[in-house]
Amino acid sequence: MKQKKKSNVRKLNLIAIFIGLFCCLPAISAAAGLTLQGPSGFIQVPSHETVKAKQVELAAHYRMYKVPKTGEESSLTNLSFAFAPFKDFEIGFAKAIDSRNSANDPDPLMSFKVRLPSIGTGEFSEVAFGGVFDANPNNYHTLYLSVGGFGLGWNFGGNRYSGMANYGGYDRGKHEPDSLCLLIGASYPKRRPGERGYKGQAFIDYNGDVFSGGWRYSSHRGFWVDASVHSKSSYTDFYDYRPFILGFGANF
Repeated sequence: MKQKKKSNVRKLNLIAIFIGLFCCLPAISAAAGLTLQGPSGFIQVPSHETVKAKQVELAAHYRMYKVPKTGEESSLTNLSFAFAPFKDFEIGFAKAIDSRNSANDPDPLMSFKVRLPSIGTGEFSEVAFGGVFDANPNNYHTLYLSVGGFGLGWNFGGNRYSGMANYGGYDRGKHEPDSLCLLIGASYPKRRPGERGYKGQAFIDYNGDVFSGGWRYSSHRGFWVDASVHSKSSYTDFYDYRPFILGFGANF
């Protein structure tokens, strides 16, 4: 019990530092590249922006994990697709492919996101509402609200003992994901509309379970590559993720 309290205090301290860093960065912008879980955003957190109207975004992310109990090394390749049929709205699909021949691939994820009317001016006036739905009946779905890079997610559905969620930590005492989770993300610097050439952007986010930081290198032609690292996940009973993630994507 004492160890769990120390862990929670350590996490709260890290969140406070993270928020402080977030507020100190100038001209922070959201990003529309696809996240590991599918929706457009940062590394593992959706942002308040959507894929541009009438455009398609594709992405692939690769990371290693250690199989619980056996310690065998394996990998997941997360493939994602999103389309904006009209302005300020996107729908997406994501599928993780497990490299283990003996494993059943994770079920696909479906998502949507809609930008809501602004509540003023400036970055923190931008609001979006979205959801990520897992086709596995044991796993949990998430609805979220994002305001200028700060968000709150709600996990629902799924089954205790056997289900996991894409956002938030895992409560081993209750044997289920946390119901509510804090979502924070930022990128810097912003790519200006019409800007040409290649540009690098730094990303940081917190998905209610792990802290991530990375770098994305993008072209005005719509191609990008990125690399990131993240802290230890609480889902080691399901996947003991290695800290590195590599990805690439394109929009057209």
